[in-house]
Amino acid sequence: MPVRRGHVAPQNTFLDTIIRKFESQSRKFIIANARVENCAIIFCNDGFCHMCGYTRAEIMQKPCTCNFLYGPHTKRLAIAQMAQALLGSEERKVEIALYRKDGRTNTAAY
Repeated sequence: MPVRRGHVAPQNTFLDTIIRKFESQSRKFIIANARVENCAIIFCNDGFCHMCGYTRAEIMQKPCTCNFLYGPHTKRLAIAQMAQALLGSEERKVEIALYRKDGRTNTAAY
């Protein structure tokens, strides 16, 4: 199956390798470009699209903080922790309530 990427994704065999590795493990994931202002999403796999209820076209170029998935039970502290981890170079585990397009909740650890 060919790898589908957004129009801003660099032609990079490193990205292709990451995509193939995680696809083979049946993971749901996104890849973002840290070199642009809002760390825009440049790839999302089918599993991620199915999990959140959005199409690939709706997800591409959105910030990697996935603020489009926030809802009434998404805690500000979790949002701040995730943003801080993305800005820095540290690994952090954050439990956060994210919402599907239809409004149902998905609690996830990132």
